[in-house]
Order: sequence, then C-alpha cells, then structure tokens
Amino acid sequence: MANVFGAASTTEDVLSDADLRGKRILVTGVSAGLGVETARSLAADGAQVVGAARDLAKAQGATAQVRKDAAANGGSFELVELDLANLKSVRACTDGLLSKGEPFNVVIANAGVMATPFGHTADGFETQFGTNHLGHFVLVNRIASLIRADGRLINLPSAGHRFSNVDLEDPNFERTPYEPFVAYGRSKTANIPLRRCLRQTEPEPWRARCGCTSGRHSDRAGSTHGSEPCQKDDRTGESAARKG
Repeated sequence: MANVFGAASTTEDVLSDADLRGKRILVTGVSAGLGVETARSLAADGAQVVGAARDLAKAQGATAQVRKDAAANGGSFELVELDLANLKSVRACTDGLLSKGEPFNVVIANAGVMATPFGHTADGFETQFGTNHLGHFVLVNRIASLIRADGRLINLPSAGHRFSNVDLEDPNFERTPYEPFVAYGRSKTANIPLRRCLRQTEPEPWRARCGCTSGRHSDRAGSTHGSEPCQKDDRTGESAARKG
C-alpha cells in the first residue's frame, strides 16, 4: 500500500523509501524557503543536486546545511546562477548546462515570486508572469534534451492559480488595473499548460512523467495531476521560447 502523506509529514517521510544515489536533480530557487529544503532533503538522500539561484552569495549562505548533509550522505551540491526575470541570464545558465552535457533525472521548477508590486522583468514582461512562468518556460525548453528518457519534470504551481486564468490579451496589465494576487494567479495557472505541452511534444517515456505538485511539499511531494490537452494558444510562452 502506498504511503499517505499529510500536513505533518516531513521531507524525510516522503523520501523514506527512495534511493536517490546517482540521481542528478536540478532545483531552481535555492536561496530561501522550499527550494533550500528541497535541495537539502534530496542531497541528504544521496542525490547530485544542482541548485539554481539569482543571488549566488545569498544562496551560498542559505545552503550551508545542504552541503553538510550532502557530504555526510554521499550526495553532492553545486550552485549555478539563474535569474528567471532576465532571459539573457536564463540563456547563459542553459548554455552552461548544455555545454557540460550532464543529463538530469529530475528538474524541479520551484523558484518564483508572489504578490509583488507592479513591475517588469528585464525583457518587459509583468514581473510575476515573466518570472514564475516565462523564465521557467525558456529554461525547461532549452534543457529538455538533458532530461533523461525516464526522467521527471516537476512544476510547483499553487492553489493561488484559482485567483485568475491567464489573460493572453493583456498579459502585462497594460489595460487592466494591476492586482498583485491576480497577477500571481495568472502566473501559476500558466505553469499548468507548460507541463501539459511537454507531455505532448516530448518523446516517451519522460513526457508522461511531467507533473505538477501543490506548493506544499509536505503533503503533495511528487504528486501528478491530469492529462488535459496542450494549450496551443499559449502565445506569450511561445514568443518567449523564440527569444530563448
């Protein structure tokens, strides 16, 4: 019988039956919060974790325990620079990963911002949509060839997707009054078509293993949802991918 996890479950509970030795895993957003604990728990189980962060100095300090647990349990941890709000940075990060050519067993798209004041990314997109969706859209598409055939892509959307659907007619709030949580909802809703599209466009078997989790690692780690058709009208994402 499968383990059942709840709000009191720890990362150790979730990984108690896993053996991640030799598995290479990319985790974005490892300078704070869920990203740090995700990286720590995976490295402590023997995984080779690559952590991506915008501010490497901050991430270096935040991941001290990650490195200790990795060293004590046969895992490894390294940092790469990635600013999801700047597609030039995303391209530079993916170029570096592609040049190394080391495949990933798992990619965890964890990084994000929430309910920020109105602003724009370096490329002119509304901050939350550009960071939470478009940055990961370009990242994942550019490194798709590095994900192993039996690999897994895990997106971390949120129950906040219920705040709003994606508005492709006005993604940057040029005509709509800006509401921080509406913008957050748009970005989290947009995460879902990304993994659906990859299910259809990437070769079996790994495309079938693309999944979403709730933002709450403790009770939904690794869970997957649905198999609805790819949203072919994700024009904003396709435009960003062409820039990538």
